Amino acid sequence: MSDDVTDPPRSGSKNRDSAMSDESSVAPNSSSTPSPSLTSVSRLPAQIYAARMRSRERWRRLSVTITVTLVLFAIAAYFVIWHTSMLALTTVRVAGEKNVGARQIIAAAKLVNGTPLASLDTGGAAARVQKLPQIATASVSLDWPHTAVITVTERVPAALIPNGSRYDVVDVSGVVFGSVNAPTGGLPVIDVQGGGAVKAAVVPGALAALKALPADIVHQITGISATSAYSISLKLHSGSVVNWGGADDAPAKAADLAALLRLGKAARYDVSAPEAPAMSGRYD
Repeated sequence: MSDDVTDPPRSGSKNRDSAMSDESSVAPNSSSTPSPSLTSVSRLPAQIYAARMRSRERWRRLSVTITVTLVLFAIAAYFVIWHTSMLALTTVRVAGEKNVGARQIIAAAKLVNGTPLASLDTGGAAARVQKLPQIATASVSLDWPHTAVITVTERVPAALIPNGSRYDVVDVSGVVFGSVNAPTGGLPVIDVQGGGAVKAAVVPGALAALKALPADIVHQITGISATSAYSISLKLHSGSVVNWGGADDAPAKAADLAALLRLGKAARYDVSAPEAPAMSGRYD
């Protein structure tokens, strides 16, 4: 006879199963509630974008404000400079004048006091001043806020040309800008034997000689004579005569004459052919 033996239930195992069941029923579902840190990260791009848009809007408003301010400033400046007396002409100065009076130059410029400096016709004023016979060049500049400066270069007398009972004063370019009753100022007299056509041909050649020669030699010339455009002669203080020839090769002729004068005094110098200068009737 055998007896069936059944092991009694283990209380410990039952307790563990009960505890695990309880834990599973009590533990929350982690996937049902989002983590706070994950939520913050997901919102970051939107926050950055919003910040950038606010910054762009601020810059747009600032740029509009600056643009409007500059436009208003430009309009105000335009009216102040062009249409008010705040920057108007009150003084005219003259620079460079020697023989022509400053009042004569200012009168010729015709600049009206009270005219806004920005609207002055400086080019027109300079052209009016340059119409004066004695003025070679003229320019007008502005010295803000109320002054215009007229700068002139006067013509320099180079020679005298007989004209009836008087003598015309000419510069090296042949412009007549005055007349005198008699030779004066140590200027050489250009004496042309012939009519108007001969005179028109001789005078440019004679003036070309004066322009090419150095100042110390020009001061020695008392007169220039010619019967044609190719027979120009210069008379010196010493009594010597220079056969200059025509108007061509003036610089070369001037260099030859200077070299001959350094060699010594002579009654006659010939530079009409620059490649073969000569002197005759030496005094020493």
